[in-house]
Amino acid sequence: MAVSGISLLITLGIYVAIAVVVFVAFTILRDTKLTRRFFAPKTYTPGIEHPPKIRGGLGAWVPQVIRMSEAEVIRCAGIDAALYIKILRMGLEMFLIISFLVLAIILPINCTGSEVNSLMSDPNNGNSNLAENPLAWFAQPSPPPPPGTPAAPEEKSGDDPASNIVTVPDFYDTDIPPAPPGMTWWKYKDDVPPLPTPEEALNNASYARYGWRWDASYQEIKYEFTDLDKTTMSNISSRSPSLWAHAVVTWVVSLIMYFWLWKYNKEALRLRIFYLLNQPPGAMSHTVLVQDIPAIAYGTIPHRADGTLLKLIPKSIKDKAFQQTAMLTKRVKSGVKSAGSAAVGTTGVTKLAGDSAEADADNAAAAQALSSSLVKIDATTGRWEMRDEWAAAVNEIDSTGTVAAMVEQEFRRIYGDTLSHVHMCHKTDKLDPLVAEYERTHQAATDLLDNYISLKRRGKEMKPKKVTVIGAKMGEWGKTKYGLKPKKVEALEFYCDRLTELRRLVLAEQEAARSPDNLYPSAFVTFKRRVSQVVASRTMMSEDLSTWSVQPAPGAEELVWGNLGWRSWERTGRVIAMWALFWVMAAFFMIPVTAVQGIISANSFLDFLNDIPIAGAMITGILPGLALKIFLAIVPIILAIMNKFAGAVSVAQIDLGVVYEFFIFQVITVFLGSFIAGTFANQLDQFINDPGSIITIFGTSAPQTAIFFLTYLLLAALPQASLNLLRLVPLIIFWVKSKFLAGTERAKARLWQDQKLTYGTLIPNDTIAILLGMTFCVVCPIIAPVAVIYFAHNYVVWKYQHVYVYKGAYQSGGMAWTRVFDQCMTGLVCFHLMMVALLGIKEMVVPSILCAILWLFDVTVWVTVHKRFYRPHECLSLISAADIDNREAAALGAATEFSAGKSAASVDEEVDRRYISPSFKFDEPAHEQVLSEAARMQAVLAGGEDEKLFAEPSQELEYNDDIESGRVTASRVDESSPALAGEPAPAGSASAQELQLEVPDREKSATSPIAKA
Repeated sequence: MAVSGISLLITLGIYVAIAVVVFVAFTILRDTKLTRRFFAPKTYTPGIEHPPKIRGGLGAWVPQVIRMSEAEVIRCAGIDAALYIKILRMGLEMFLIISFLVLAIILPINCTGSEVNSLMSDPNNGNSNLAENPLAWFAQPSPPPPPGTPAAPEEKSGDDPASNIVTVPDFYDTDIPPAPPGMTWWKYKDDVPPLPTPEEALNNASYARYGWRWDASYQEIKYEFTDLDKTTMSNISSRSPSLWAHAVVTWVVSLIMYFWLWKYNKEALRLRIFYLLNQPPGAMSHTVLVQDIPAIAYGTIPHRADGTLLKLIPKSIKDKAFQQTAMLTKRVKSGVKSAGSAAVGTTGVTKLAGDSAEADADNAAAAQALSSSLVKIDATTGRWEMRDEWAAAVNEIDSTGTVAAMVEQEFRRIYGDTLSHVHMCHKTDKLDPLVAEYERTHQAATDLLDNYISLKRRGKEMKPKKVTVIGAKMGEWGKTKYGLKPKKVEALEFYCDRLTELRRLVLAEQEAARSPDNLYPSAFVTFKRRVSQVVASRTMMSEDLSTWSVQPAPGAEELVWGNLGWRSWERTGRVIAMWALFWVMAAFFMIPVTAVQGIISANSFLDFLNDIPIAGAMITGILPGLALKIFLAIVPIILAIMNKFAGAVSVAQIDLGVVYEFFIFQVITVFLGSFIAGTFANQLDQFINDPGSIITIFGTSAPQTAIFFLTYLLLAALPQASLNLLRLVPLIIFWVKSKFLAGTERAKARLWQDQKLTYGTLIPNDTIAILLGMTFCVVCPIIAPVAVIYFAHNYVVWKYQHVYVYKGAYQSGGMAWTRVFDQCMTGLVCFHLMMVALLGIKEMVVPSILCAILWLFDVTVWVTVHKRFYRPHECLSLISAADIDNREAAALGAATEFSAGKSAASVDEEVDRRYISPSFKFDEPAHEQVLSEAARMQAVLAGGEDEKLFAEPSQELEYNDDIESGRVTASRVDESSPALAGEPAPAGSASAQELQLEVPDREKSATSPIAKA
């Protein structure tokens, strides 16, 4: 069903109304007492950078957000947020210029064309409609009417999906003898009367010498056009000189894109280098992640096989098949030598029985001649063997005693005294569930204490609460203490007992996890200088690429610790499996996408809605795009799971992988799937009957499909962006929980604090908008201003969200830009492909060739940008790293110390805190704190008194929403009062004490004793 102009206007009106309602609701709710923290959590969360106060009345936040500087965005949200805002600004600037260009030049040309009117009045390019043919009555089913009494042809049922195609019936008898030589003839079927002559049928003597017969291949095409199609390239006839303007504007738009992409490549690189230069001295700026460490059995093929049915294979066979791992069974030098000898024996030169001593002497002489102080040739085999990293590592372990010492020795041999420390990674799959249960139990105990305190302060009765426990789920301890059946016990007593038992289990499992048998083949290696970190992260440590893989260390808080145990062979296999699943999923999603296009194109069953404008707008303008959005909603979640499965070691790697893959997925489904299905759905029957007509169908119907993408982009530009601002579903959940479920201030604070944001969905949606706007800006000029609306609206919405609401789930320092540029270039290639195809179909050879030349420019720009900008994105240059090292050392007068004046001991302490799995961190004081307060509370519940426990804070923090600076401060509070909300400020922060949120002695109990990395 083609989208009409009135349907588009109604759709636009509905979307604008939704946007206005959401804007007003947001403006009111962000100043309402209940929801102000939900809509601006970073204003009220202690221990972080607070955004500037928004002043003014209704809508005053919009101009203040727009005027907010890049520095303010970086201060409040980080480099990734600043880069994302620049991406939106780039799209806005580009499409503002493109809109002016295409609306001023292309739109008038398209609107003044006549092709749509011509096709609507005569869709068969000058051939009379079959229904208007004076011989049309011959096309009726038998028995035919008597000659001379033509009857109007019977109309096909509207329920027939092929009603847009009228095909001539079969009139001729094919079972006839051959015609005389040099002639052809035909015979009508018995139930078909002979055709009258042209002179008789047309009643015109000038046709006296004409003859005719039915064209069996004839098909009448009935196009579906609306007045909106007159704004597209469909309205330009073939070989029209006006098409030269389309080619010229294509060139101008392309040059604009090249210029803007180059400009923002420089901006992205500036932000990236700013991020790298401002990395504080410490773990991340001086540490690399080393994977595939040799001489560790974990992750090898035999180790994995032992965990599967392959463990049934006899050990002797597995040892023979996997000699490298067999070396690990006996870490003695003789064993290494034996393994090395066996390896050489399998590939060496076998001596023949008749070899002479003279030949041996010649071989030895040749080997000696080729040998040097650096390279030795084996005199016996005459071969030089590459270094065996596994054998060398096993040998080194024999000398040093531990794997960690071996890794340290390898790096110290390369980097000398600049090496600071090595931290091995451990398998914690048994420890992690215990830690997770401890955290849940600790939080439940803390919430219960807060609830009791809240009841007491409000003068309400405190009754001991009970919980139902099932001892069978808690091992032998639970079975012994509570039995096998469900049992109701006093909640606080249970939490204390369970925390005590879990502490014992956690500490015991921590010791077990630190054993050599649980070592992962990964380690974090920290250097004293940035230069060493840069060199280590960007150079090849070994020719054997299956060992010693080195990369910059991700932030400790974003690590996926469980993925550090996978070796290169397993990561490769998982990546292959992930991409296979990706293409299967893309093919599967093509089914609903094609179905949506087929349903909205086969409009015969919707004809009755044409007289209801709003219904028509819903069917043609809103539902198709909405259905597509719904289908795509779950895809980023699936892709994130797939990336984690593929071996990504950090949240940043997972999310940036989603940025890359979700764009490809949308190109396949949203762009190609919808475009192909929408182009051919109306003429599917004709395409099946006459595949050769594909070019004609594409040339006429492809520009019409641009209208669908216009409505799709309009949906994302107005209602979707507005609802992103309101966050309707999280708002409802927040309201319900804060009203009925969150009984304490700390529980309520958890509902609005720490809102996390990733870019796996955001960036692909923006780049697909760039692709759609760019590809169709000349074909359908009105899509360009819709793209302007999209980027302008999202610019305001997401700038506010980044500054006032969300915290980044990670900080990659702008690494997403390289993917953004590649996706924009993909849009340019699609744009040029579209114009080459359409101009070629319109029989404009030279303009089509001119547009094809732009592909050479695409390749040139793409390659040039990669060479010019991509390497600086990867890491600091050696010059910059050395300069920072020297300046930091000189500032403290200690050039031999670790940068920023830290000693090696302080570095080790920092790395110990950062690059150790959170499962190994246990806060004993916090554990004792909650047990102590629980014991005091139990005494109170038993009838005792404890004034200190329930005393109001001496100087309790109250949120002052009218503070001019927009910051939240608090004085010190009574050391015995419990924490009610918030979290402690970062250690070492200059304003840590000032920003504490009612956190006295119990400040550590505000979060789990098992600290997060």
